[in-house]
Amino acid sequence: MKVWKYAGLSVLLLVGNINLAQAIPYSVSGSFQNPGVSGSSSLYYLFNNDQGSDARLSAVAEFGWGIDLNTLASSRFQFDGANGNTSLPADSSLVINLGSFSYTNLPTVSISDVVTVDLNLNLALGDPASSVKQLDFNYAMKINNTSGTGTPDSMQIVSMTDKSMFTINGMNYGLELLGFGRGITGLTVNENDTARRQLFARIDQVSAVPLPTSVWLFSSALVGLIGISRRTGKKA
Repeated sequence: MKVWKYAGLSVLLLVGNINLAQAIPYSVSGSFQNPGVSGSSSLYYLFNNDQGSDARLSAVAEFGWGIDLNTLASSRFQFDGANGNTSLPADSSLVINLGSFSYTNLPTVSISDVVTVDLNLNLALGDPASSVKQLDFNYAMKINNTSGTGTPDSMQIVSMTDKSMFTINGMNYGLELLGFGRGITGLTVNENDTARRQLFARIDQVSAVPLPTSVWLFSSALVGLIGISRRTGKKA
């Protein structure tokens, strides 16, 4: 009876070890970079504060282009990075939310028909008090501006970083960007309207889960204990 009690304890230790090892905090920050316009008189701006450098300002990254003469505001992208806790997958895929993306379309002037910009993301995996894995990704975005206030404008993710590999706690993983969801890489927005979406990524484990050394040592001791128990039973 005692042997089976010890065996049950070893199973609990094994499960607890693996679960605790895979629970991990994460945070995402983003910034818009490399704006491109086809006309020299086009207006645009970058406002990246996702790192919280000024506590008085909203912690979002923003890219704006053109100007609406009625409101003196610009069409714009905004990104607010996500943060939370997740459990890295063992035998299945895990989809995580990278953050909130919004596209506001206004009837602007002083802007070219095609505008481009990159959204750069940094994903931090791990406890800041110990070690953190930093992963950098990029979305290249293109905006098609239409003439007239009655025609919707559109944006498209034209390219994104390929699948990236990383290692945490001795496990190997792959991370793949999914855009606004699998197969969804564009938005169409009417004038004077805003579209809000989440950006996602998928994490897959690409190697088997190794057992902790302490579990192997405990298992060896357990086998020896079972052998001693059997010999003692035969002598009795």
